[in-house]
Amino acid sequence: MEQTSISSEAYNRLLDAIFPIILKNGMKATTMDKVAACLSMSKRTLYEIFDSKEEMLKQVIGYSHKKHIENLCRIFKEADTVMEAFYLTLKTHQSVMGQASAAFYQDMDSSYARLRPVYDNQSDTWQRNMLKAIDDGIKQGVFRSDVNYPILLRMFRIQMESLKRMEEFLPQDVTLNEAFDTISISFLRSIASQEGAKILERIKNSYS
Repeated sequence: MEQTSISSEAYNRLLDAIFPIILKNGMKATTMDKVAACLSMSKRTLYEIFDSKEEMLKQVIGYSHKKHIENLCRIFKEADTVMEAFYLTLKTHQSVMGQASAAFYQDMDSSYARLRPVYDNQSDTWQRNMLKAIDDGIKQGVFRSDVNYPILLRMFRIQMESLKRMEEFLPQDVTLNEAFDTISISFLRSIASQEGAKILERIKNSYS
């Protein structure tokens, strides 16, 4: 990346502007021409900032995922209980999924699988943080203590990753967001203590 003609602030704003284009079109269909046209800038200017399309994708995906993780960490710091933090975290994931096309996830698996380490490394860090948060939730009395959380979290992540790629196979009367919401709430109910279940219902009602 050459950043001689653009400030760090402008560069980050550019990454933010490109991310929705990639989510909507998928990585393969997001050409430099398409990005330049969507942002009303010349392709030459785009190439002055990014050496290649692959470099652009790497920078955008890495930056956007890092921001997403930082936002989730902020949620955990500001939430009144760990149960509320988990609920808002899952809602945040749901919002991002709602913006992405099936092509985005398919491309992540195939054409641009080499970009996955950026995503996976940060997700592994996030899982460690989630396990710590669950331990805090057990201490708060909102989560059950008789659950194998390392396995459950890994299985839940696999389930969510699979769901992102199955949108075209869902029944016509079921949207991806509805499926994600149903599975997420079921997950929280499965780990909630009696007190945690009461808190979850109050949170659901307050955010509905």
